[in-house]
Amino acid sequence: MEKLFDKLKKLTSLSIVDRGSRYFNKKKVELTTLIKTGNKITVESRVVGSYGNSYYVDITYFAGNRKQDENLVYECNCPNFSDTGKPCKHIIATGMAADMEIEAGNIYFKKNREFKREEEEALETLQRDLEIKKAFTKKDAHVDIEKEAIEKFKEKLLDLKNRIDKDKISDSEKNEYKLELEISQVVSTLSALRVKAGEKSLNYVKDLESFIYSIEKGQSYEVTSRNVYNPDLHYFNETDKKIIKNLDDYFKKKLGFGMHFSNYYGKPQGEPMNPLLAEQIFSAIENKKIIKSEGKTLYVTGEYEPIFAFQKDKRGKEKIILRDFIVLSSTSRYFSLRNGISNIEKFHKMRDVEWEIMDTLTDGTKKGTEYLNEISGKLINEIKEVLSKYEIPVAKITEEYGKVNIFVEEGYGKNKLQVTISCLEESIRTNDGYFIPKKNEKLQKEISENFQKYADAKIIDNYLGYGFYNMPKHLKSTDIVLEIDKNEFLAMADIIDEKYSENVNINVSDKIKKIRRVGVEINIKSVGNELFSVNFNIEGIDEKDVETVLESVRNEEKFITLSSGELVKIANRSSEEMVGIVDIMTDLRIGENKISKIKALQLAQISGSINEELNEMEEFKQLFQKIKKRENKEPSNIKVKLFPYQQIGFNWLKNMYDIGFGGILADDMGLGKTLQAISLISEIQLENKDLFGIIIVPTSLLHNWKEEFYKFSDIKPILVEGTADVRKELIEKTEKGILITTYQTFRNDVKNYKNKKFDVAILDEAQNIKSVSSLVKKATNKLNSSVNFALTGTPIENSLMELWSIFDFILPSYLDNITKFRKKYKNSLNNPDSKKIFNLKNIVSPFILRRTKGEVLTELPEKVENNMIVELSEEQKKLYMAYVKQAKKELRGFDKEENNNLKVLAILTKLRQICNSPQLFDKNYTGEVAKIELLKELMPDILRNNHRMLIFSQFLGTLEEIKAELEKENVKYFYIDGSIKSKERMEISKKFNSGEGQVVLISLKAGGTGLNLVGADVVIHYDPWWNFAVETQASDRAHRIGQKKSVQVIKLITEGTIEEKIIKIQEKKRTLSENILEKNNKNGDKEAKEIFEMDEKELMKLLSFDK
Repeated sequence: MEKLFDKLKKLTSLSIVDRGSRYFNKKKVELTTLIKTGNKITVESRVVGSYGNSYYVDITYFAGNRKQDENLVYECNCPNFSDTGKPCKHIIATGMAADMEIEAGNIYFKKNREFKREEEEALETLQRDLEIKKAFTKKDAHVDIEKEAIEKFKEKLLDLKNRIDKDKISDSEKNEYKLELEISQVVSTLSALRVKAGEKSLNYVKDLESFIYSIEKGQSYEVTSRNVYNPDLHYFNETDKKIIKNLDDYFKKKLGFGMHFSNYYGKPQGEPMNPLLAEQIFSAIENKKIIKSEGKTLYVTGEYEPIFAFQKDKRGKEKIILRDFIVLSSTSRYFSLRNGISNIEKFHKMRDVEWEIMDTLTDGTKKGTEYLNEISGKLINEIKEVLSKYEIPVAKITEEYGKVNIFVEEGYGKNKLQVTISCLEESIRTNDGYFIPKKNEKLQKEISENFQKYADAKIIDNYLGYGFYNMPKHLKSTDIVLEIDKNEFLAMADIIDEKYSENVNINVSDKIKKIRRVGVEINIKSVGNELFSVNFNIEGIDEKDVETVLESVRNEEKFITLSSGELVKIANRSSEEMVGIVDIMTDLRIGENKISKIKALQLAQISGSINEELNEMEEFKQLFQKIKKRENKEPSNIKVKLFPYQQIGFNWLKNMYDIGFGGILADDMGLGKTLQAISLISEIQLENKDLFGIIIVPTSLLHNWKEEFYKFSDIKPILVEGTADVRKELIEKTEKGILITTYQTFRNDVKNYKNKKFDVAILDEAQNIKSVSSLVKKATNKLNSSVNFALTGTPIENSLMELWSIFDFILPSYLDNITKFRKKYKNSLNNPDSKKIFNLKNIVSPFILRRTKGEVLTELPEKVENNMIVELSEEQKKLYMAYVKQAKKELRGFDKEENNNLKVLAILTKLRQICNSPQLFDKNYTGEVAKIELLKELMPDILRNNHRMLIFSQFLGTLEEIKAELEKENVKYFYIDGSIKSKERMEISKKFNSGEGQVVLISLKAGGTGLNLVGADVVIHYDPWWNFAVETQASDRAHRIGQKKSVQVIKLITEGTIEEKIIKIQEKKRTLSENILEKNNKNGDKEAKEIFEMDEKELMKLLSFDK
């Protein structure tokens, strides 16, 4: 039988195995559970760490069956396991201990694993150990508990004696060991306490709890290899001693309360801040400025600050109010006025009696707090009497308005600032008492609105860092917190300062306020051979700063910091224009730059001045005129009259062909892209009788294209089909005419096209080449054609790389190579207002023609989309949650860089199958299936009202289940999946559209494109797919030209499951596509992540059940 240790060591590094072996040899492992049930063995242990910490290990595995090794489950609460998910030294040591006990025959026992920190009192330790002994009454107990307890007792006494001896050494003979406390922000809602320690040079303490524990136990502690605390050589000052004592109390309370902090944001550097910790720290540092956070200093002052104030209402009557402040916790006496949460410096301590009065006045409830202002006027005399009796000062609010404070700090995104706008109300003390200015809330709001209106600032949730609480209770802070781009703030700073200088304090550095504006000079001229010279210069900038300026422009920074620290701003050109110029001219330098004609054309799309200069050159003048040319000519040899928008599309295609550029016809599905392309081919053939063209289409559309040619024109296309030899002979002998082949066939025959030169090539459903590394894409790259066109309603489904792939076909090198393109747009996709995305749209727009149904088919009935949420049955829910739990274990330690794609896909597919029908996942499942039950409710009403349906699913097993239900109810249906040939699909389409049958069951991948099924007016997507475009294409089998009824699209979504998360991913991808393709859209958006790009945290979130 393979030992547990042998199983575990295969799963981790040799260094971990070595350290685990040492832990085992040093007897640091206490097995608390070792139970065998059948082949299943459960192991639990407590392992003592290097500094006395306890770590707990759980292991479950199956003995004697190597095939069941995949069911080996292990877990430890140490940081190493949390970070890697692989066996740590504690797990390795536990495995060795378990093997030893199993070999000794000790296989059935279970101890109480509760751990308490050992107290210094040795007698209590002895008594506790003796009590444990009583719990072990089995004859086969393998340790002498009483003897072990006595040995521990001796060790405790010796340890106590040594510590007393050490304390007798005078501090004068030791060196001071200093502490420095720092609070750092982890995320907007989480901060952490970090401690630096050392004699001269201070270093961060990595494990604060172990550090404090060692000090309290009189033990040495290694902060770094060169910074070691030694109680024989070091002492702490009185303040630091108090801090250490309070931290020790905190960790004991934390352990006693079972406090745990989530690793959702990753392991923070330091101890996560919370009210208990904050109270312990602040009570130890009164009058000490020792807490630092990102350059600011927080401290507790001995100065008094009143929490109550007198104010007159509109009728002049006096009332008492509680001032706006924050406290460390709901019971804390330490508070600070809310003069900008991020600008807090001074904390004050209120007296216990003040707290009691405040709590009495508000009744400690939300209602009491909300109505305090109203009732205080009626009880003013009684309140005054109480305050006077206890000598509690009360501030008076003056009639003069106070200033507004604008505090600026680093935000939580690249180039982001957080701006807090507050009404200042710090009291002024005179001989007559404390006085507070009235809050200037009107000015505060006005400034905030200006930032939002002119600098695109966004209000963000006001958070209370460092574990602070709002007071009075339940009342929202009056601070306004904005998130703003750094460059936008800099542009507004001068304006705000100038307009409101007397009433506003702006805490920004002087160098931000002094910005030099510089000009950029760009000239372009032709130098022959389709090359152009661009002369580039920046006035007043040293050569050493040029690359800094260009890099800042690439990063979309409006304000640029030079090597001298000076700030400059490019004044004579827009940031969009500069970003575009630098992106297009990747090797831009001062002076002369040579570029190609295609690059010059791109510059003209984003720079008005360059466009004007190029327009003065005859060759470009003619080119621009041709691109902008908008004829309204009807095709000469087409048997039907085109819709007006189709006529425009035909003319655009013909114009691009004449120029020799090609393009993408990206009309919505169902608008007749095929007819427009056939019109183009027919028109070109009238001009060139020897026209040689090729059209590459999906397999399901091969015969559809042939029928469309016959229907709309006199051209007889040649289908490339049959055996490989037949196809080869056909290709070799054909020198003119129109070949139509499929993507799969073309990929297999690509070598036969080596010596063929086509006048025009067209890809239908061009998203088939979206993957830049696919064999189909590589095959189309070898196609030799004068002009290339792509037809697709979805040129962008998931990412911008797909747009690059299609452009690489129609205009090779126009968007640079894939490496440069990916590098250029990778970061900008995380910025929804990216100038690069805006410029990309301008660069590609002349070569894309896109119309939506809403724009051109006003007579087309509407399409109504609804998500129908269904709750899993109880049986399904149990199965789903059980598999989620198992999946999370399988993905623990997941590394997106490793090749885990198939594993992730398999897990997600199983979850989706459970949502549809658990029988797809477990053939023995006999429970209720929620979606089938819902469909059985929906279908009778739909069919009874003379509606006809298309039902799409990605799972053939699901379609079989639905088919069985239809047959039970005698509903006539058609069925289409990947096995149905193209000709048979066309027959099904004709029959259904002529009124035969009530339902068509369709596999999403097989029937999502090419079919015309306008006989249906209800479309049901039984299960959502990651890509919105695939579903849209499927829905548009019914919602297209020829449809007379409004179309209802219903998506069945199981509540709280992965399906709801798929819908969210669809929306992100839809936004990305619209930002590039839709008109009048100046916003970009981050690229929706592919599933295989997710990290472990994102996958866990995707797997969660949110019901």
